[in-house]
This record gives sequence, C-alpha cells and structure tokens, in this order.
Amino acid sequence: AAGLTPVDDLILEYRLDDLWGYYADPGFRAAARERLRAALAEAAGDDVLIAAHSMGGLIAYDVLRAAEADGTPLPRCTLITLGSPLALAELKLKLADEHGALLVPAALTAWTNLMDRQDIATVGDDLAEIYAPNAAGVPVRDVPVVNAYRRPDGTENRHKSYGYLRTPEFSQAVAGFLNARP
Repeated sequence: AAGLTPVDDLILEYRLDDLWGYYADPGFRAAARERLRAALAEAAGDDVLIAAHSMGGLIAYDVLRAAEADGTPLPRCTLITLGSPLALAELKLKLADEHGALLVPAALTAWTNLMDRQDIATVGDDLAEIYAPNAAGVPVRDVPVVNAYRRPDGTENRHKSYGYLRTPEFSQAVAGFLNARP
C-alpha cells in the first residue's frame, strides 16, 4: 500500500493509474515536466494560460514550483485545473517532500480549480484549504462544476476532460484571462 488510506490506494492504483506511473517512472516524470518547461521557456515575456486536466495539474504544479526554487524565469501564468487530484493525501505528501510548503506557485496571477464533486480525482478538501496563497496574495479559487460528459453508451464519466472543457465555468475562466490581458 502506497497511500495514506485504503481509499487513496484504490484511487491511485485502480482509477488514476497514470498518477501511480508518474511517481514510479522517473524517466516518464522528467519527460512530462520537460515538455511544459520548454513551452514556458518559449513563452517568455508573454502571459500564459495553462489549462491542465487531472495529472496535468500535478505536472504544472511541479514545474512551476521547481522553476521557482531554482530561479528559472517564468512568464506570468494563469492556471485552470480541471479534475485535479492535488487534494489526494498521497500526492500532498509527495509534493511537500519535493517542494516544501504547499502553496500557490509564485508565477501564478490566478488559479481556478474546476471540480465536479462526483469526480473520483477531486475527493478530499478543496484546494484553497490546502494550498496557501503565494507571496502576491494569489489564492486558489475552487469552483464546483457539473461535468456532464457521457460515454457513447450513455454512462457518465465525471472525470473526462471534454466534460470540464464544456462547462460555462471553464469558458468564464478563459474569458477572464483574455480580458485581463493588455
């Protein structure tokens, strides 16, 4: 058992096995992080919107906090997490071990966390209760949504990225980013 609770173990091992692999395979983890690091380096001087579903939110958090720690310059970023597992107990421990205190990365000018309360990845506390505001006072803004995605057979999948991308709350967060740009 790797998680803190049997529920964490089930979620990590059977429902979100890509998260399990992220920590089990250092090469995969490094490659995933490098893709985002390279994209952010290319965007130097621009305002950047990062929309990150599920494990993408974990990768974004890791990359932004690591850059902050090693002094890598980053563009001003807005983060929208969709179905983020960042409240899972096991992930919070791993993130704290690597990055120290759990807080909003310094490069973020806004962080909107969209979560469907029925999504297996979003169990646990709201992110705003876990991740302290950054030095500029930027908090996580948790926004409950209804992910109404249906598989072709009609069954629901509350974690599917398509469902999050179709919510009015996602459109509002993107519009807020676009309207805030000079």
